[in-house]
Amino acid sequence: MDDAAVRPKSLKFKEPVIDVALCPTSNIVASSLITGHVFVHRYSVDGNERLFRQKVHKKSCRSVCFSDDGALLYTASKDRSWQAIDVETGVQKMCVDGAHEKSVNLIRYVNEQIVATGDDTGAVKLWDTRKNKPAFAYNEHVDYISDMVFNADKRHLLASSGDGCLSVYDVRKAKPYQVSANQDDELLSIALMRGGTKVVVGETDGVLGIFSYDQFADVSDRFPGHPQSIDTICKLTEDMCVTGSSDGLLRIVQLFPHKLVGVAGDHDSLPVEKVVLSHDQQWLASCSHDHTVHFWDIGYIFDDSGDGDGDGDGDGDGDGDGDGGSDEDEDEDEDEDVQATAIRISKEVGTESSADSDVEVDIDGCSDAGELRDRGADATEEGTGAEAEAEADVSVDVDGADSDGWGDSDDSEENKPAKKKRKMTKAEKRKAKRLATAELANPAAAAKKSKKEKAKSATPFFADL
Repeated sequence: MDDAAVRPKSLKFKEPVIDVALCPTSNIVASSLITGHVFVHRYSVDGNERLFRQKVHKKSCRSVCFSDDGALLYTASKDRSWQAIDVETGVQKMCVDGAHEKSVNLIRYVNEQIVATGDDTGAVKLWDTRKNKPAFAYNEHVDYISDMVFNADKRHLLASSGDGCLSVYDVRKAKPYQVSANQDDELLSIALMRGGTKVVVGETDGVLGIFSYDQFADVSDRFPGHPQSIDTICKLTEDMCVTGSSDGLLRIVQLFPHKLVGVAGDHDSLPVEKVVLSHDQQWLASCSHDHTVHFWDIGYIFDDSGDGDGDGDGDGDGDGDGDGGSDEDEDEDEDEDVQATAIRISKEVGTESSADSDVEVDIDGCSDAGELRDRGADATEEGTGAEAEAEADVSVDVDGADSDGWGDSDDSEENKPAKKKRKMTKAEKRKAKRLATAELANPAAAAKKSKKEKAKSATPFFADL
């Protein structure tokens, strides 16, 4: 366990804490009590500061949540009402009495104009905060609403219920989007994972049920492993979450693949009511029946995940690019090798390095590499493949060249530099090997080739120099 000296001190109360919420923009925590009181503190490793304490409801305050900008705190109560409180001043901004026919046990902020509430009978309502009136009311469940989460990308509100069903609502429409089949167990908690493509629910028997999004008829996967009920789920990353169980443990769970990673906190065998993540991803806050709100260090999870992403991207890109280019070079056609050879010869004698050079190279009477390819194709049609390869396999002697390009105008022996012998490329070596094999197999073709080479020797290799 973490050393208490390096994390915010626990908040202790005289009465049981039912719910806890952390501000999404600052180090502020709100705690709701069974007495109807709400406490708001500023937490820090240097010490906690109470901002205000108010009795906002006549009966127990069952749920609290912040607006996205952290300016308002929403509360819901057993007295069938919900309120909105200014976090800076503690002044009440909105109050709706008699919001439901039965006790309101859950409230969730959707956006600036919508707040969602759920009650003990399974009713879900969407409230227009500009009018303090319900925009839509849904009655798809027959038991209490245990948890809700909003999918902003699809504008869907998802609700889990004690009747064993998951319901999905488009906040723009009066009818539900989808309702799952009964899972034969109470659904106690819910979280969106994998970029919103998976929905994870906690069940009474200690199983995590996993739905694929838009396929809510039944779960696509189940992950057992918790010895008791999973009462709350807090998303850490797209593949990792923290669960709070009835046995008092906060477990770090890896999904896809599924495994229990470790324990983040312990409430001494007392049921965990809620666990939430701080805005800076450094702390978890949790509440239990021990009248306290505890803080747990969880920053190391995000430090580790950041390092892993960097290494993976770098290695993958580097290896992929290098191997791909090497394979393509080995698979080039023989005709392309001949053209590349002519370009390399031009580089060695000081001509342009581009393949679009205007210099024409006469190779065995061919004005360019294209004509050489045509000659090789004709020879193949006549059944003299070995002879065509012999014409392509040329050993080149390059006579003198000055710094301006091709040869000097002075033809005297003393001004001519020594001849340079160009090394054969790998492609040319392969051709020479195949040619030698062909000559051994067909002596007649070899003799014919020898006569043709003698005729060629009378013509200078670079006739235009």
